[in-house]
Amino acid sequence: MPSVYFQTFGCQMNSADSDEIRALLAERGFLPCGSPAESDLIVVNTCSVREAAERRARSRIAEFASAKRARAGQRLWVVGCMAERLGDKLKEEIPGVDLVIGAKRMERIGEAIEAHFPKGIDVGADTGGVAKIGISRHLPPIFSKTAVTDFVPVMRGCDNYCAYCIVPYVRGNERSVPYESVESAVKEKVDAGIKEITFLGQNVNSYNYNGIDFPELLSKIAETSGLARIRFTTSHPKDCTERLIEVIASSGKFASHTHLPVQAGSDRILSLMNRKYTASRYRCLLDMIRTRLPRADITSDIMVGFPTESDAEFRETLELLRAARFTTAFMFAYSKRAGTAAASMEEGISQAEKMARLTELITLQTEITREIYEKAVGEELEVLVTERQQKRDLAWMGQDAGCKRVLISC
Repeated sequence: MPSVYFQTFGCQMNSADSDEIRALLAERGFLPCGSPAESDLIVVNTCSVREAAERRARSRIAEFASAKRARAGQRLWVVGCMAERLGDKLKEEIPGVDLVIGAKRMERIGEAIEAHFPKGIDVGADTGGVAKIGISRHLPPIFSKTAVTDFVPVMRGCDNYCAYCIVPYVRGNERSVPYESVESAVKEKVDAGIKEITFLGQNVNSYNYNGIDFPELLSKIAETSGLARIRFTTSHPKDCTERLIEVIASSGKFASHTHLPVQAGSDRILSLMNRKYTASRYRCLLDMIRTRLPRADITSDIMVGFPTESDAEFRETLELLRAARFTTAFMFAYSKRAGTAAASMEEGISQAEKMARLTELITLQTEITREIYEKAVGEELEVLVTERQQKRDLAWMGQDAGCKRVLISC
């Protein structure tokens, strides 16, 4: 039986895309392999959000390309956002890469895989012609990371064009997945034992298919029998509405967790970023969410060192952080991405200053997170148990209705 090894970088959408490829390969007899050296196929799913992510992916791809010389017939595929940005230049840069599939082709990934591994034909045999196939929406048990949670993409691409972000260029414009496809995918996964679904998109809030917007999609899917919990990510603040929060508050099936990236606390910087909201508007959204969902965990993304950000403007971000009291946040320093609007801006901020600001930001958020977790001590939480640790004390792992990860020793 042929075997495949996956290396996935980046976001949950990349994880979902890797799962889609896994399922399609499983239909063709591929088994998972824990060692790249022993696999017949290596798939590297890449990220372009930051330069560091691309460096890590390039380094790993180069390692695989070098090592595959010792395994006759092994194939190396590179897929995802960096694959879209660089295209076949990757083959020139790293000899040994056999196939490059960009992120924009993920919606037709079944056809790409069928071209190389047609159903019913042994790997290595004459592949003949290409046929269109249906995409499996659930991983066979042998591939599943957890038996109770799974992803369902509902949006692909992005129309926001934030000044720092490469995503719209490598994933294309917004496309909503047909509602019937979303509903079918959810039901298939629930029938297979999945209890929690996370809807994915670069901006799920902008979902709209034939008049069905995101609040209506959530309301309809919440009626699915056997589905215990619904999550979604990522939300753009400009599209977060009171109606959306009302739908979430109306049913116990929705996780009490909202990920709402703020990026900065300065109105001038937010405008330069093309975020289309102000800091005061963002704070109003937090108040609205906490009024309707008082126990909600709110998490965020925050950037420091955007071009021309002054120390005073960075202090505004710290002030917003203190007021927002995020449960957790993903914090990072600005990284120039060629092709984005910000790439042509004069930075004027040293790397040392960026790192100093990032350290101060992380220190503050760590204190807030610790305080929030300490208040949870002694509370009784409903936890969805997902899997068991493979090492350490073999505790059971799970997540509460918010964003808190839980270890259960027994």
